[in-house]
Amino acid sequence: MPSSKSWRHFLVTTSLALATVLATYAGSAFADVDKVTTSPGTITVPARGLATINIVWRVGTTGSVARNVTSSTAELKLNNSTIATLGGNLSTTTTLNNGPETVLLRESYVFNAALARRIAASPAGSLQITRQFGDGGRVATGQVNVYSGSSNAGPLAVRRIDLAFENSARTDVVSEDDVVHAIADISFRSSGILKGEWRIVEPSASLGSSGGRVLRVIRQNLVSSGEGRTRIVSPALPTLNSGLHLVSFVVEDTSIEIPILRYFVLDNVGTSIETEPGELIILSPGDDVGLDQNTIFKWQSVAGAQAFQIEIFNKDEEVPLTGKIVPATESKLTLSPLSFEWLTPGNEYTWHLRAFGVGGKLLAQSKRQSLYLK
Repeated sequence: MPSSKSWRHFLVTTSLALATVLATYAGSAFADVDKVTTSPGTITVPARGLATINIVWRVGTTGSVARNVTSSTAELKLNNSTIATLGGNLSTTTTLNNGPETVLLRESYVFNAALARRIAASPAGSLQITRQFGDGGRVATGQVNVYSGSSNAGPLAVRRIDLAFENSARTDVVSEDDVVHAIADISFRSSGILKGEWRIVEPSASLGSSGGRVLRVIRQNLVSSGEGRTRIVSPALPTLNSGLHLVSFVVEDTSIEIPILRYFVLDNVGTSIETEPGELIILSPGDDVGLDQNTIFKWQSVAGAQAFQIEIFNKDEEVPLTGKIVPATESKLTLSPLSFEWLTPGNEYTWHLRAFGVGGKLLAQSKRQSLYLK
């Protein structure tokens, strides 16, 4: 039987050892992020204008001590590829006490029309906003699907209509009797009968006409379990009369704005294409300036011109993104809101202006200049 003194020494030593073990265990107490969900799970942004979306990230954690739950940034993914980073650091502290806990983190993003167009044009018809959350242990990823257009449920919903000519241009200059077609690239959701009409406003009609003459009525069954796309080719567009023509594909039962293509038919009388084009002098705007919807493009007149065409390009590319064409009776223009949908704020672009005469002859062309969208 040990002495009382020895026994007390044993108890003290054992207590100290046990305290050390418990302290070590507490220092390594676990805390893991189990899952991340979002509210809402899907978001639809309008195909036009700016849209603010609000997301609540619901982060589920399990552990025995409080930890700091963080996410450094959000990724914007299109077709499984990251195209941009959004927002900044999100952080909050748990109050765990040997049990599960869900913490909420909130943030907002602003989507512009150019991004909405990219969403609608993607094969999947959507993009994803993803975030990884961690607390020093296990991490988990949350995701929000973002669609462009109208609601995701219900009957056939036309989300967006993009118009272009067969050469991918959105303005064109042609000669009399040329064969010209337009193509409507339509993004839609669900299934149903598409009811549409190809319409034309010719030089003999008022350019302010909202209806125009019907070229062809379209009735086409569209089927999709989710997002779908289809292309509809116009009949041959009129090219018998010289002057400015407006063409559109009008869809019934939709609230989206209908885009309009502009093409100019040039008179073939007195055609001559031997001479090189001259330089077209731009009066405004200057080179490397900011562009907005109030920007006015002005130029010097060109003898013999029938039409002027502005084209805007991605930097170092030759296929125009957007543009506008006007009769030679005008010496200035502003871009339409639909033209701005092809441009992204902060991006740099190049542009030029061209003057056309009879028979499609290029009379004059300006030097390429730079601009950026404000």
